[in-house]
Amino acid sequence: MQTHRALTAAAVAAVFLTGCGGSSSEVAADPAGSPTVSPSPSSEPSEDPGPVGIEHPTGADDVIARIETGGGFVPVEYAFTAQPSLLLTGDGRLLQPPTAGKQTRLVPMTVAQLSEEQVQTFLGLAAGVGLLATPPDYADDGGPQIADAPTTTVTLTAAGGTWRHEAYALGFNEGNDARLALSGFIDAATAAVADVEVAAFVPEDVALFVQPTDLEREVVAWPSSEVDLASASGCLVAPAEGLVETLSTTSLLATFSQDGALYSVSAAQVLPGDEPCTS
Repeated sequence: MQTHRALTAAAVAAVFLTGCGGSSSEVAADPAGSPTVSPSPSSEPSEDPGPVGIEHPTGADDVIARIETGGGFVPVEYAFTAQPSLLLTGDGRLLQPPTAGKQTRLVPMTVAQLSEEQVQTFLGLAAGVGLLATPPDYADDGGPQIADAPTTTVTLTAAGGTWRHEAYALGFNEGNDARLALSGFIDAATAAVADVEVAAFVPEDVALFVQPTDLEREVVAWPSSEVDLASASGCLVAPAEGLVETLSTTSLLATFSQDGALYSVSAAQVLPGDEPCTS
């Protein structure tokens, strides 16, 4: 099995910022651009070789990287609201949840704009620890087995393929080089973009998980007349307008009232690459 070198968060963050050619606070304002190859000496005109670096999708709805942790023994209300800790789109948008905050019925997301140079640096870090290749064995063989722990998934689409790395209970026991490399990359990549300038991400749609309830706790009036909770059951997709502000500030313990009935409603913003309510 290939040996992977574990990188510390500080080391990888330094490489990321050096590759960016500036401080991380400049990320959102830095227009996307692509480095080009210097033309070879020749008396004959040559065609522009175009962008260089690691190939990746470039569409606004394409996803280059997604880092998420889920599963384990958690209530459905919490599981449904979970969002990726990092999502990088083909056009260089970086989506992340806030670093801190109370648990609410919807997790708000932030967005920053990365340049192509920064995207290439990010992918270079992934390639440097072997993540743009067939995943190695991430089995936890370094200590006692842990029950009902979450699974961390890093999905990368670049270099001609989609590479999905899944590690159960990552961060609890890092018993081999592959687990160390994966957790080191996640920590470093997250630290590298921690101080970028961000704005609120405004989704077009939200996914809702609706259940009737008899629990009368922290009752909040349902904010949308366009979504009839009585006719909703399970998962549905609804326009985000008028819902995001209320759902992102309502406690996870609260219930909603509409036309005299009570409902438990959990929500998640529909992000690029998502296919909500399909399973």
